[in-house]
Amino acid sequence: MKILLVLALFSVVSCSGKEKAESFKQPDLTPKDTVAVKNRDHNFDILKFLLDKEIGSEKPEKVDYKNYSVSFDNDGDSYSVYFSKIATEDFNKDGIQDYIIERNSEGMLGGSANTESEIIYAIMGKDNKVQRKHTILTYAPFSYNTLDDIVYKDGILKADATQNSRTYYKPPQELESTELSFVYKNENVYEESYLSNCELAKWKDKKVLNNVSASFRTIEMHNYTEVLNEKLTTEDFECTVEVSGCDNLNLVAEGTYKTSDLSEKNIDSKRKQFLDFLVKNTSLSEDFKMVQNHYLTDDLSEEYIKKGFLSFKLFTDKGKGKVHFRLVLDKNTNSNQTENWEITTRKK
Repeated sequence: MKILLVLALFSVVSCSGKEKAESFKQPDLTPKDTVAVKNRDHNFDILKFLLDKEIGSEKPEKVDYKNYSVSFDNDGDSYSVYFSKIATEDFNKDGIQDYIIERNSEGMLGGSANTESEIIYAIMGKDNKVQRKHTILTYAPFSYNTLDDIVYKDGILKADATQNSRTYYKPPQELESTELSFVYKNENVYEESYLSNCELAKWKDKKVLNNVSASFRTIEMHNYTEVLNEKLTTEDFECTVEVSGCDNLNLVAEGTYKTSDLSEKNIDSKRKQFLDFLVKNTSLSEDFKMVQNHYLTDDLSEEYIKKGFLSFKLFTDKGKGKVHFRLVLDKNTNSNQTENWEITTRKK
C-alpha cells in the first residue's frame, strides 16, 4: 500500500542548507515524571485529537469521526484528510503511551497540491498533550522521495524510498530506490543508516551554542538525517542555530538584536558583534573564525563565499526596533553528498 505525504511549510527544502531554515518555537523542557503505563487515559483518542486539531476554526464540509476523516471545500479546490494509527508504544519510557500516525491528504483527482502524506511520531506528555512531534514526509507532488511498503514491527518502521519522478524527471524504470528503517532512541527518530554511516552521527554530545535557553532534535523529513535546533535568548539578543547533514555539515545561525539605531554604522557594529559571539560562544569557533576573518576585510556579497571546505553567506535585515543577521554555512567534506538522494543513500 502506497502511503502519501505532507510537504508541510515549504515545497522543496534545499539539502545544502542554503534555503532559510525553519525557525522553531521554544519546546516544553519541563522534566518528565515517570508513571506506570497502566495509569494512561484509556478514553483518550489520539486520532480524534489530531482530527480536531486539523479542523481548528475551519468549517469543513464533512467530518467522519468513525473513519477519522474530514473534507474541506477550500474555495472550490476541495480536499480530504485522513488519519490512521500505525503503532502505540511508550517510546521514551516515561510511562505515557506515544503513537505513530499516518496522515493522508487527497485533493481533487488525486494530483493537486493538497495530495500529500506524512508519518508522525507523536510523543505525548501529561494531560494528553503532544510534547514532541517528529515528521517523516512520505509523498508530496514535488517531494524528493516517495515512501512505500511501510511496515512497523518490533520497534522498527521500515519503508522503501524511491526518487520522485516529478522531481528527478526520470522515466519510472530509471528511478532509484533504497530501503529505510526508522527507530526511536535518545529522544529522537533516527533512520538507522544515519547512525551507522554518517560522520555527523559520531559527534558526541552534539551542540553548537555553549549556553542555550532551549534545544530540541528531530529528523530531517527529506533525507532522514538528524536536525539539531538551539536557541539562546537574553534581554536584547536572540540567537538560533539549526544543524543538519550526514557527512557534510549544513548550518543556519541567526541573530537578532534589539536596537533603535538602524544606521549603517550601528548595523555594521552589530554584524561584527554577532560574528564575534559565534566565535567565542560555540563549539564551531574555528569555522566561524574563518567567516569572521573574511568579513573583516571584505564587503557583503550576493555570492556564496568559498574558503577550503566552507561555503557561506551572511544576510542582513532590519525592522522596527531590531536588526537581524542570518549566516548560512556548509562544510562539505564529502563531495559525493551534495544532493538529496546522495545524502539519503549515504553515498561515499
